[in-house]
Parts: sequence; structure tokens; C-alpha cells
Amino acid sequence: MTSFTSATKKTNTFPSLAQLARRRKRIQTLKAYLFLAPIIPFILAFDYFPFIRTFIYSLSTVNSRGEIVDFVGLQNYINILSRKDFVNSILVTLKFTAMYVPLAIICPLLLALIASQKKPFSNVYQLLYSIPMAVSMAATCLIFEHLLTRNGLLNYILNLLGVASDINWLGDSTWALPSLVLISVWTMMGFDFMLLLAAVRNVPQDLSESAVIDGAGYWTKTLKITIPMITPTLFYVVCTQIIVGLTTVGPVMILTQGNPLGHTSTLIYYVYTSGFRSLNYTIGSTASICAFLLTLVFLLINFLYEKRGVVYE
Repeated sequence: MTSFTSATKKTNTFPSLAQLARRRKRIQTLKAYLFLAPIIPFILAFDYFPFIRTFIYSLSTVNSRGEIVDFVGLQNYINILSRKDFVNSILVTLKFTAMYVPLAIICPLLLALIASQKKPFSNVYQLLYSIPMAVSMAATCLIFEHLLTRNGLLNYILNLLGVASDINWLGDSTWALPSLVLISVWTMMGFDFMLLLAAVRNVPQDLSESAVIDGAGYWTKTLKITIPMITPTLFYVVCTQIIVGLTTVGPVMILTQGNPLGHTSTLIYYVYTSGFRSLNYTIGSTASICAFLLTLVFLLINFLYEKRGVVYE
């Protein structure tokens, strides 16, 4: 009896399956944190610390040397909302986003649908559609600057087509912002095209073949099968393009500098001119937090749609 009891105690010293599973999970969690450990100091130093400092600046009066003079609370936000140039920058940003986001989604999606069809020279189409991804923002802006001048290629083509055109597209108050939208769409199109092309090609072929057997046309198959199946990728593209639209600044800095008469002065460009160029860190920091909150609100609205419109299968 004594030997049996001692044998039973020795058997109970072995860990159970649940204990092994918990131990394995702890090891995997530890591995994940070890992989993250090298980048965490950089994230804290270059992301979270600047954001916290900017938030503190937005609640304070800051001199031109970046030193906090006084704590004023929400007064900076009240003051900045009464500034016409700040309100104008918000309106310009919203107009830009409203024009940019639909085009930035529809154009690469249509190109992905075209390139996904196996036809002669389809590889050439894919290469041409993805070329914008390899061109820098500065180079793209300089190319379009020559195309959109009064004597540029666009006006030349319009004149050949019988449409008299003598517009300085980047200097006209009506066409300057749409021109920046066109440049931004072209710049971002290559990367989104590659994402959407991969998503379209991963749609199960048996679903498409079943739809064709049932008599569905191309657009019916696209709208009823392809689009719902790629909604996770579409959702990612929509989120990223909303961020790009609300935080755009590159083309404005290179091409228009907010002109003509503030018609292209976006919110982030306003942060740059007020915070860095004018050394008014109080206004610049407050405008930065406002830009962050505006982007956050739009993303939260978009995430509300995710629960109803995105299909994860």
C-alpha cells in the first residue's frame, strides 16, 4: 500500500495538459514581447513622447524657444476656433478628403479588376499600374507642376481637342485643390492597386464559376461576390486613405504653399506654417491635436461601419 501511494504521488508530479498549454502560451507571449522589445524605445521616443509633449503644449502658453510659460487649459482651443485661417484650413482639408478618398479607392479597385483578368499583356498592365509606387512624392509633384502650367501638356491636349484652355491649374482658385487631388491619387494608386489586386485574386474561383453557371453577368458577379469577399482589404484601404486625405501636406508644401489665397491651405500645412515657420508652438500644437482628433473621429465612424459591412471569411 505504501509503495502504491508513493507511486501515485510520483505520477501526480507530472504537469497536466492544461498546465502545459498555459506554459506554452506564456512562452509564446514572452517571445512576442522579446521581438517587440528592440522597437519599443523608438516608439516611445518618436511617437508617444512627442504626442504627449504636443498635448501638454496645446494646454499651455509656449514661447518661441519651446518653453512652457503658463498653463491655460482649454483656452487655446477656444482661441484657435475663432481664427479664420484655422477654420479655413479645416474646410479645405474636408473638401480635399471628400474629393480624394472616393477616387483613391475607386481608381485602384477598377485597375485591380482589369488586371486580374488573364489576358495578353496582363503582366504589362500590372507593371504600369504599380509604377507610381516607385516614384517619390517630390518627383511626382515636379512632373505634374510642368504638366499643369499655363503652357503645360494638359492645356496643349485640351487645345488639340478643341477645348480652349489657358488655365494655370495650380494657380487658379477653382482648380488648384482638384489638381492636388489628382496628384495625390496618382501618387498613392500603385500601393493600393497591389493590395486590391492580391485581394481580388484570392477570391475563390468556385464562387465565380457558380455565379457564371447561374447566369450572372460580369458586373453582377463583381458586385455580389468579388466586392463582398475583398471588404477586409477595402476597409484597410479606406482607413489609410482617410488618414492620407486628412493629413495631406506634401503636394501643398511643394507646389502651392497654400495658395491661391489659402484655397489649398490644409490643416497639416497650417500646423507647419504656424508651428515651425512662425515658431508659434502654442497654435501649432493646438492645431496638431485638432488634426489628430478630426482624424480619430472619421476613423471611429469608419470602424462603426466595419461591424456591418466587412465580411471576414
